[in-house]
Amino acid sequence: MNQSGEQRNTKLIRSTIEAIEGNDYLLTQILVRLPLRDVKTFKRVSKRWCSLISAPYFRHCHTTVKRRTSCLFLNPPINSPHRELNFFYLDQKTASFCPKILHLPRLHISQSCNGLMLIQSKDDTFIYNPTTGHKKPLPSPFPSFDESRFAYYYSLAFDPLRFLGYKLICIYHREYSKEDGYRTMIYSSESGAFWKHCGSSFSAPINMHFARGVYFKDSVYWIDRESKTTLRFDLNEECMKDDMPPLPQQHHRDDAAGYGYRCVLAPACGYMNSVGFDSKYRISIYRLKEVDYSSRWVLKHSVDLRRCINLRTVYQIIILRNYFNLGYACSILHLIEDDEDEMALLLQIPNKVIALRLKDNTCEDLLDFTRIKENFLHHCSPGFKGWYRAFGFIESLACV
Repeated sequence: MNQSGEQRNTKLIRSTIEAIEGNDYLLTQILVRLPLRDVKTFKRVSKRWCSLISAPYFRHCHTTVKRRTSCLFLNPPINSPHRELNFFYLDQKTASFCPKILHLPRLHISQSCNGLMLIQSKDDTFIYNPTTGHKKPLPSPFPSFDESRFAYYYSLAFDPLRFLGYKLICIYHREYSKEDGYRTMIYSSESGAFWKHCGSSFSAPINMHFARGVYFKDSVYWIDRESKTTLRFDLNEECMKDDMPPLPQQHHRDDAAGYGYRCVLAPACGYMNSVGFDSKYRISIYRLKEVDYSSRWVLKHSVDLRRCINLRTVYQIIILRNYFNLGYACSILHLIEDDEDEMALLLQIPNKVIALRLKDNTCEDLLDFTRIKENFLHHCSPGFKGWYRAFGFIESLACV
């Protein structure tokens, strides 16, 4: 390229930079797509950039950009003497931001949803943003009544691509009595500090796990693993529905492969997925799809853990120690997006958390419990003593 051509390119680049730098909208759309670590650095460029990044509009735009889970939180084991949250990065090389950790008595995460978390402590329940460190206590659904008269469960729905703010679902019934059925209340951060009743009372299987709600596309889901029943609360119509197909039937009823984990719901890659043990060594992943104008669970993956690379030796050791008879062999922690339409299973095995990539059945170590401080070493076995669930963290500047 001759000198005149280089000069034209230089002028074009300079004029483009000046056009972007002088246009708040274009600059915002570029900055919101960068990691927060870089965004914080750019606040020092000028007063104008600092003002732009600190504005509510920037925060709103940032929450509407789809991001992947960057790290996972683990609740402390129930029998741990030090009830502290732990987290680990899915990819240490690309870790860009360190979430803020809360230190409160008897702290545990109930649910994570697109960057916000529903957290319970000894004295309170609140919404927490690990990115900003901001938290907000939930207003009581029963301000005029004695809360001890009711058994109630909270679920969180936060989806900035679909609706403003966040919503909370409270399902309750009278303590020691379910004859009157369950009732539902909903709270919206956009409408104020009041709960409102919605829909009529409904019945549910006795083992419906309302304490573990899962949000996906304008609905919150709960399952009963015994009856294979799924209920969902439709946020648009504000009512409970039982229009889901039964969960996939398992061939192996013994739960020795993972205490309390016959099946879990796990949204990933734009679909609702069901993950569970078919046998002591096999995990099946089903995907909910529309087939012939009706919803149906379709088998997506079936994995024999004994044949996975890096797991053969582990399972030989497990078998020798008879872990399966104790129910400590392996726990399903999470299902994450590994590629555009690929997924990875996060599993807890003795002393480790591993990622099992479903496209090629290869494994990668994510967390080594032996490197965590000594107080946790007695609580790192899967199953009964383990962390049954992991909670995804997504960078978000959303207000609470």
